[in-house]
Amino acid sequence: MEVSLLIELTRLYTEPHRRYHDLRHIADMLCKGAALGLSDEQVMAIWFHDAIYRPGSKTNESDSAELAVKRLSALGWSRERVQVVERIVLDTCGHVPSIEESKQVIDLDLSTLGGSWESYQRNGRNIRQEFAQVSEADWNAGRGAWLNTMLDRERIFWTPWGRPLEQEARANLRHDLELLMKGE
Repeated sequence: MEVSLLIELTRLYTEPHRRYHDLRHIADMLCKGAALGLSDEQVMAIWFHDAIYRPGSKTNESDSAELAVKRLSALGWSRERVQVVERIVLDTCGHVPSIEESKQVIDLDLSTLGGSWESYQRNGRNIRQEFAQVSEADWNAGRGAWLNTMLDRERIFWTPWGRPLEQEARANLRHDLELLMKGE
């Protein structure tokens, strides 16, 4: 990766409002992905998938994809390779792959759902801090809707690497929803 691009992305991921969608999240995905034989396009998609992050914005992924297209095109990447990165970044919005290359990146992005309850809770607290401007009632309504959407999915993970995380992720999501419903 070109140094100036690395510096730009690092600055974006260290913005003061970030508590979960930060460099630790990228490092976690890259470390977990190191053994998966990720393509350069997948690695770039990891770097770009949350590059633009404004809590509550509906355009974070599309804005991040647009940035990826601009920066990678300027570096001389072929149109085809840039389109793969763009597609993967866009697929991280709904966490449903539209191309094969998205599956591993989506699984890496969601892998923290299948961690220990303690790490799941810590990540949830960090995301809540990113949404500090949102009222508790609005946060709970949005969080509950998101939890239900994830639990209603036929599957959360798409690859042999991610599938073992499915059971723990669903247990964490269910537990989180139960606590939310109790008002805890």
